[in-house]
Amino acid sequence: MLNRDEIVQAVDLQRRSYKLLRWLNTAIEKGVIGFARAHDYMDEAEAAEDWIKEHYSSLPTSCRPASDQVTPFARFFATYLTTSFDLVEEPGKQLKSSCGCFCPICTYLTAAPHLKTKKVTRRDKERARKIKLNALEQLSLEHNAHMDRERIEKFLDFPETSLLAYGQQLVERTHGRSYGPAVLALWREIAWEKTGAPKKDFQLEPEAILRAEQLLVDKIVGVSQEL
Repeated sequence: MLNRDEIVQAVDLQRRSYKLLRWLNTAIEKGVIGFARAHDYMDEAEAAEDWIKEHYSSLPTSCRPASDQVTPFARFFATYLTTSFDLVEEPGKQLKSSCGCFCPICTYLTAAPHLKTKKVTRRDKERARKIKLNALEQLSLEHNAHMDRERIEKFLDFPETSLLAYGQQLVERTHGRSYGPAVLALWREIAWEKTGAPKKDFQLEPEAILRAEQLLVDKIVGVSQEL
Protein backbone atom coordinates (compact mmCIF):
# COMPACT_ATOMS: atom_id res chain seq x y z
CA MET A 1 0.00 0.00 0.00
CA LEU A 2 1.08 3.53 -0.68
CA ASN A 3 2.15 5.58 2.30
CA ARG A 4 -0.08 8.63 2.54
CA ASP A 5 2.62 10.96 3.85
CA GLU A 6 5.04 9.88 1.12
CA ILE A 7 2.46 10.51 -1.61
CA VAL A 8 1.55 13.94 -0.23
CA GLN A 9 5.23 14.86 -0.07
CA ALA A 10 6.01 13.46 -3.53
CA VAL A 11 3.18 15.38 -5.22
CA ASP A 12 4.24 18.59 -3.50
CA LEU A 13 7.87 18.08 -4.54
CA GLN A 14 6.77 17.35 -8.10
CA ARG A 15 4.92 20.68 -8.31
CA ARG A 16 7.76 22.67 -6.78
CA SER A 17 10.49 21.01 -8.83
CA TYR A 18 8.57 21.59 -12.07
CA LYS A 19 8.17 25.26 -11.17
CA LEU A 20 11.90 25.44 -10.41
CA LEU A 21 12.58 23.81 -13.77
CA ARG A 22 10.54 26.51 -15.54
CA TRP A 23 12.30 29.20 -13.53
CA LEU A 24 15.69 27.73 -14.41
CA ASN A 25 14.80 27.68 -18.09
CA THR A 26 14.01 31.40 -17.91
CA ALA A 27 17.28 32.03 -16.08
CA ILE A 28 19.20 30.31 -18.89
CA GLU A 29 17.40 32.38 -21.53
CA LYS A 30 18.27 35.61 -19.69
CA GLY A 31 21.87 34.53 -19.21
CA VAL A 32 21.56 34.58 -15.41
CA ILE A 33 22.73 30.96 -15.26
CA GLY A 34 25.12 29.43 -17.78
CA PHE A 35 24.01 26.37 -19.71
CA ALA A 36 26.80 24.12 -18.38
CA ARG A 37 26.02 25.03 -14.77
CA ALA A 38 22.30 24.53 -15.31
CA HIS A 39 22.96 21.10 -16.77
CA ASP A 40 25.02 20.20 -13.70
CA TYR A 41 22.19 21.21 -11.40
CA MET A 42 19.71 19.04 -13.28
CA ASP A 43 21.93 16.07 -14.02
CA GLU A 44 23.26 15.16 -10.59
CA ALA A 45 21.27 15.04 -7.38
CA GLU A 46 24.25 16.05 -5.24
CA ALA A 47 25.04 19.05 -7.45
CA ALA A 48 21.38 20.06 -7.41
CA GLU A 49 21.25 19.78 -3.63
CA ASP A 50 24.39 21.87 -3.15
CA TRP A 51 23.02 24.56 -5.46
CA ILE A 52 19.58 24.58 -3.81
CA LYS A 53 21.14 24.90 -0.36
CA GLU A 54 23.41 27.72 -1.54
CA HIS A 55 20.56 29.70 -3.13
CA TYR A 56 17.73 28.50 -0.89
CA SER A 57 16.66 31.89 0.45
CA SER A 58 16.66 33.52 -3.00
CA LEU A 59 14.56 30.86 -4.77
CA PRO A 60 10.94 31.78 -5.51
CA THR A 61 8.73 30.53 -2.68
CA SER A 62 6.65 28.43 -5.08
CA CYS A 63 9.83 26.55 -6.10
CA ARG A 64 11.33 26.23 -2.64
CA PRO A 65 10.89 23.01 -0.64
CA ALA A 66 10.65 22.88 3.13
CA SER A 67 14.13 23.01 4.67
CA ASP A 68 13.90 19.37 5.80
CA GLN A 69 12.94 18.21 2.29
CA VAL A 70 15.84 19.62 0.30
CA THR A 71 17.46 16.22 -0.25
CA PRO A 72 14.40 14.39 -1.67
CA PHE A 73 13.53 17.56 -3.61
CA ALA A 74 16.98 17.65 -5.22
CA ARG A 75 16.77 13.95 -6.06
CA PHE A 76 13.39 14.45 -7.70
CA PHE A 77 14.53 17.56 -9.57
CA ALA A 78 17.56 15.72 -10.95
CA THR A 79 15.37 12.99 -12.47
CA TYR A 80 13.77 15.39 -14.96
CA LEU A 81 16.57 14.95 -17.51
CA THR A 82 16.09 11.18 -17.54
CA THR A 83 12.30 11.26 -17.31
CA SER A 84 10.67 14.17 -19.12
CA PHE A 85 13.04 16.68 -20.70
CA ASP A 86 16.20 17.17 -22.70
CA LEU A 87 18.18 20.31 -22.02
CA VAL A 88 19.14 21.87 -25.37
CA GLU A 89 22.03 24.34 -25.44
CA GLU A 90 21.14 25.98 -28.78
CA PRO A 91 17.35 25.64 -29.19
CA GLY A 92 17.11 28.08 -32.09
CA LYS A 93 13.76 29.54 -33.15
CA GLN A 94 10.26 28.14 -33.38
CA LEU A 95 7.13 29.21 -35.20
CA LYS A 96 4.17 30.37 -33.10
CA SER A 97 0.55 31.16 -33.89
CA SER A 98 -1.98 32.58 -31.45
CA CYS A 99 -4.99 31.54 -33.51
CA GLY A 100 -3.90 28.28 -35.08
CA CYS A 101 -3.45 29.73 -38.57
CA PHE A 102 0.12 29.64 -39.84
CA CYS A 103 -0.14 32.23 -42.61
CA PRO A 104 2.58 34.95 -42.67
CA ILE A 105 0.30 37.42 -40.91
CA CYS A 106 -0.68 35.17 -38.00
CA THR A 107 2.71 33.66 -37.23
CA TYR A 108 5.80 34.96 -35.52
CA LEU A 109 9.18 33.61 -34.48
CA THR A 110 10.11 33.23 -30.85
CA ALA A 111 13.09 31.77 -29.04
CA ALA A 112 12.49 28.06 -28.49
CA PRO A 113 12.87 26.91 -24.88
CA HIS A 114 16.03 25.17 -23.75
CA LEU A 115 13.84 22.45 -22.27
CA LYS A 116 12.58 20.04 -24.89
CA THR A 117 10.03 17.40 -23.94
CA LYS A 118 11.29 13.88 -24.54
CA LYS A 119 9.59 11.84 -27.24
CA VAL A 120 7.59 8.88 -25.94
CA THR A 121 8.34 5.82 -28.05
CA ARG A 122 6.51 2.53 -28.39
CA ARG A 123 9.16 0.98 -26.17
CA ASP A 124 8.47 3.61 -23.48
CA LYS A 125 4.77 2.76 -23.63
CA GLU A 126 5.56 -0.93 -23.31
CA ARG A 127 7.71 -0.22 -20.26
CA ALA A 128 4.90 1.88 -18.79
CA ARG A 129 2.59 -1.10 -19.24
CA LYS A 130 5.07 -3.31 -17.38
CA ILE A 131 5.28 -0.77 -14.56
CA LYS A 132 1.48 -0.89 -14.25
CA LEU A 133 1.50 -4.68 -14.32
CA ASN A 134 4.10 -4.80 -11.55
CA ALA A 135 2.05 -2.35 -9.48
CA LEU A 136 -1.06 -4.51 -9.84
CA GLU A 137 0.78 -7.72 -9.01
CA GLN A 138 2.30 -6.11 -5.94
CA LEU A 139 -1.11 -4.86 -4.81
CA SER A 140 -2.72 -8.27 -5.28
CA LEU A 141 0.03 -9.99 -3.28
CA GLU A 142 -0.26 -7.47 -0.46
CA HIS A 143 -3.95 -8.39 -0.12
CA ASN A 144 -3.57 -12.14 -0.63
CA ALA A 145 -5.51 -11.93 -3.86
CA HIS A 146 -3.64 -14.52 -5.87
CA MET A 147 -4.77 -14.02 -9.44
CA ASP A 148 -3.11 -15.25 -12.60
CA ARG A 149 -1.54 -12.88 -15.13
CA GLU A 150 -4.55 -13.03 -17.47
CA ARG A 151 -6.96 -11.74 -14.82
CA ILE A 152 -4.57 -9.05 -13.59
CA GLU A 153 -4.06 -7.79 -17.14
CA LYS A 154 -7.77 -6.94 -17.30
CA PHE A 155 -7.05 -4.07 -14.89
CA LEU A 156 -4.21 -2.60 -16.98
CA ASP A 157 -6.28 -0.07 -18.90
CA PHE A 158 -8.15 1.26 -15.87
CA PRO A 159 -7.29 4.95 -15.27
CA GLU A 160 -6.84 4.07 -11.59
CA THR A 161 -3.99 1.75 -12.52
CA SER A 162 -2.13 4.57 -14.24
CA LEU A 163 -2.62 6.75 -11.17
CA LEU A 164 -1.36 4.01 -8.84
CA ALA A 165 1.72 3.30 -10.95
CA TYR A 166 2.50 7.00 -11.41
CA GLY A 167 2.13 7.61 -7.68
CA GLN A 168 4.63 4.84 -6.97
CA GLN A 169 7.03 6.38 -9.47
CA LEU A 170 6.72 9.81 -7.84
CA VAL A 171 7.90 8.30 -4.56
CA GLU A 172 10.72 6.49 -6.35
CA ARG A 173 11.90 9.78 -7.84
CA THR A 174 12.25 11.34 -4.39
CA HIS A 175 14.93 8.67 -3.91
CA GLY A 176 16.55 9.56 -7.24
CA ARG A 177 15.25 6.53 -9.12
CA SER A 178 13.40 6.85 -12.42
CA TYR A 179 12.26 4.56 -15.23
CA GLY A 180 12.90 7.31 -17.76
CA PRO A 181 10.35 8.34 -20.41
CA ALA A 182 8.13 5.39 -19.43
CA VAL A 183 7.10 7.58 -16.48
CA LEU A 184 6.27 10.36 -18.92
CA ALA A 185 4.08 7.87 -20.79
CA LEU A 186 2.24 7.16 -17.53
CA TRP A 187 1.78 10.90 -16.94
CA ARG A 188 0.18 11.34 -20.33
CA GLU A 189 -2.27 8.54 -19.58
CA ILE A 190 -3.37 10.60 -16.57
CA ALA A 191 -3.02 14.23 -17.64
CA TRP A 192 -3.77 14.06 -21.37
CA GLU A 193 -6.98 13.57 -23.30
CA LYS A 194 -7.32 10.56 -25.58
CA THR A 195 -7.09 13.03 -28.47
CA GLY A 196 -3.45 13.64 -27.54
CA ALA A 197 -3.82 17.07 -25.94
CA PRO A 198 -3.15 17.99 -22.30
CA LYS A 199 -6.24 18.24 -20.11
CA LYS A 200 -7.04 21.88 -19.45
CA ASP A 201 -6.14 23.04 -15.91
CA PHE A 202 -5.33 19.48 -14.83
CA GLN A 203 -3.64 19.21 -11.46
CA LEU A 204 -2.66 15.95 -9.81
CA GLU A 205 -3.91 15.57 -6.24
CA PRO A 206 -2.58 13.09 -3.64
CA GLU A 207 -6.13 12.08 -2.74
CA ALA A 208 -6.83 11.02 -6.33
CA ILE A 209 -3.88 8.60 -6.20
CA LEU A 210 -4.95 7.18 -2.83
CA ARG A 211 -8.57 6.77 -3.95
CA ALA A 212 -7.41 5.00 -7.10
CA GLU A 213 -5.40 2.54 -5.05
CA GLN A 214 -8.33 1.77 -2.75
CA LEU A 215 -10.68 1.27 -5.69
CA LEU A 216 -8.25 -1.20 -7.25
CA VAL A 217 -7.89 -3.03 -3.94
CA ASP A 218 -11.66 -3.41 -3.70
CA LYS A 219 -11.92 -4.67 -7.29
CA ILE A 220 -8.97 -7.06 -7.05
CA VAL A 221 -10.10 -8.53 -3.73
CA GLY A 222 -13.65 -8.84 -5.05
CA VAL A 223 -12.52 -10.74 -8.12
CA SER A 224 -10.24 -13.05 -6.14
CA GLN A 225 -13.08 -13.95 -3.76
CA GLU A 226 -15.18 -15.08 -6.70
CA LEU A 227 -12.53 -17.54 -7.87
